[in-house]
Order: sequence, then C-alpha cells, then structure tokens
Amino acid sequence: MKPSKCQAHSGIAALLVVFLGWSPAPAHAGKPGEAGAPFLRIGMGARASAMGEAFTGVAGDASAVFWNPAAMSPLQGTHVLLAHNEYIQTVRLEQGAITHETELGTIGLSFTGLYMDDLERRENVPTAVPLGTFSVYDLAFAAAYSRYITPNLTVGVSVKPVYQRIDDLSASGLAVDAGLYHITRMRGVTFSAVVGNIGRPMKFDQQEFALPRYVKVGGAYRRDIPRLQSHLLAAVDAMFPNDDGVRTHWGVELDYQHRLFLRGGYKSGYDSAGATFGVGVTHRQFSLDYAFLNMSNNLGNSHRFSVGISL
Repeated sequence: MKPSKCQAHSGIAALLVVFLGWSPAPAHAGKPGEAGAPFLRIGMGARASAMGEAFTGVAGDASAVFWNPAAMSPLQGTHVLLAHNEYIQTVRLEQGAITHETELGTIGLSFTGLYMDDLERRENVPTAVPLGTFSVYDLAFAAAYSRYITPNLTVGVSVKPVYQRIDDLSASGLAVDAGLYHITRMRGVTFSAVVGNIGRPMKFDQQEFALPRYVKVGGAYRRDIPRLQSHLLAAVDAMFPNDDGVRTHWGVELDYQHRLFLRGGYKSGYDSAGATFGVGVTHRQFSLDYAFLNMSNNLGNSHRFSVGISL
C-alpha cells in the first residue's frame, strides 16, 4: 500500500526525533574500549567486509538486517545469507540472515554466534599447569521490519536479544537498531543513516557495561559501464561510536556481467584494521563471496566467506 503524505511526514518526524536524540555528540561520552558486547559491531557477510564494511547505503543482500534494516525494503522476493568469519586468532563467527518481501513491508531475521577455543583456567596465583579450561561465547538474534514511507524513502527497525557467557557467568540484554534509506533524485545515489545497539546496560555478575552504541551515516553511488559490460559501486560510511573516535569506511565494487566481482576497501580510525579485499561470483540465484581483511598488531589476518541465495 502506497503511503500517504501525512503518513510519510509523520514517519520522517518520528525518525528525526530518534536520530537527533542519538546524535554523534553524546556518542563520545564513554572512554575508548569502555562499551561491552563488542561482537555486535563485527560485520556480516563477505561482500560488505571486502568493501571496507561501507554498507549502510547498499541494499545488496540479506545482510541488510545487520547493516541497516531500512535497506531491506528494496530487496525483492526472498534472500538468504550464510556467513563464516575466521576473525582473529581462534575467534570465529557463524552468521545467517533472511529477508522476505510481503505486501505490508519486508521482514528479516538474523543470527550471530561468536566462539573461540577453550581458555585455560588459572587462579590469581600463576601455575605451571592450568587447573582446567572454560568456554566463552556470544549470541545475538534479530527480528527486523522495513517499509517504504514514500516512493524513495524507507525506514526500518530491528530488535536483538543478546546473550554472553564466560565460564559460569552470563549476561543478557536487548538492543534495537533503527535506520533510514533514501533513494535520491540523483541517478544511482543513495543515502542512509542508522543508530545501532540502543538499549539498557548489560551486567556480568556485579559489573555493568554499556552496549556498543553507534550512529552511522553513509551513501553509495552506482554507475553502469556499458562498454565494459560492467557496473561500478562506490560507498562510504562514517561511524560515531559511544566509546571511541570517528571511524570511516570506504569501499568499491566492480563487476563483469553481474557474474564476477572485484572488491576493495579501507577502514580508518581503527587500531588494527585497514585495507580489505575480496572477490565474488554469481550463478543464477546463487552467490559466493570471499573477503580478506589485513590486521596489524600481531592479530593475524581475517578471512570471511559467505553464500547467498535469491528466490
């Protein structure tokens, strides 16, 4: 159903209140590294990772549930994404997302699980032999909804239950993301804005910590290159986290006949992250993507894989 002008104006006004209430200024209230549950900021999907995680303005696949729930609306039909992330050292992430277009809007679901090898248990006094091992893992689920409020503007929101466990201690909470996605009158240009991980602090035992909130603004530009039977996509995001300075993400993608994709990007404002690279192939409704992220400070490199299906 096409939204009326009154509905559109009401939706825009409500979203402006949300974004002004969570503007970049108060986002820097915390100290660097002070926010907890940092896994909630780790990107989803090899395509986005290869493009420097500049993806809030790209309505490309089911990972929109993570990057910007408002970007789900331009996705037609049903999209599925399964991703594996060899993050750093022994840390791994398994992620999945699905979006489905309905007459009332687009709905989405996602899952993120972070795991690592068991850690050695030691008491306050160091010992040559560990007393045993213990496990650490983090889980997050998301249910999202998006719809058009004007022919060129979409809004979206996702609700995320979060659970963390370290040995016999656990913490749980609820985070909310809200986003805007605007298809401008300039051909091939989109703009976006997202406020992420809004929610009450979580607590491990007696230690309380804030969620890793952030505000992101970004955009993307798409251009056809008929002579090369190719398309060029360039994107940029600026992120304002609540526990650090401004971070910027840059990415480009070049494809040939929508079958072979070459990607590159850069992440600035991070201690250990920088250049990103990747490739992708598609065949009919299937896609396979790989991303390589260069990590410094002896963290090793990060490899990410994902498989997509469009129905």
